Amino acid sequence: MKPIRNLSAISCSLLASLALSWALPSYAEQVIQSQKYDIHYNAFNTMMVTPDTAQNYGFTRARNRALLNISVLDAATQKALPAVVTGTRTNIVGQVLPLDFQQIKEENAIYYIAQLRFTEEEMWRFELQIQPDLNAKPIPLKFSQIFYLEQ
Repeated sequence: MKPIRNLSAISCSLLASLALSWALPSYAEQVIQSQKYDIHYNAFNTMMVTPDTAQNYGFTRARNRALLNISVLDAATQKALPAVVTGTRTNIVGQVLPLDFQQIKEENAIYYIAQLRFTEEEMWRFELQIQPDLNAKPIPLKFSQIFYLEQ
């Protein structure tokens, strides 16, 4: 995981892209909640990210690329928390690929972003381990998503 810090000019662009993706029904934000944590997650096509933001963060914009976004918030204060995020993705033929998460740390937010490639109408099953507290067991997160090529 590679941390990126103090990119306030880029922050607004990424946050706007992420907010836009969360606002669209096909890229809806999802959350799991516990007594201590709210874990937000979503995956969306990289074409939703502006070219400048993609270049500044090292993302590849392409019709067949997606970003998986994870963020962890303290359930009581809603403040962003650091975490160890690991996981894999599995396609319908059983091919398992590791996910490489990049930490993006902003003044009031921390994102864990993994890039992935896909083909039209390809479904991936994600199995993640999210560990905000290194002295506690990781929180498992499993979900599936079908990806579509952006026009």
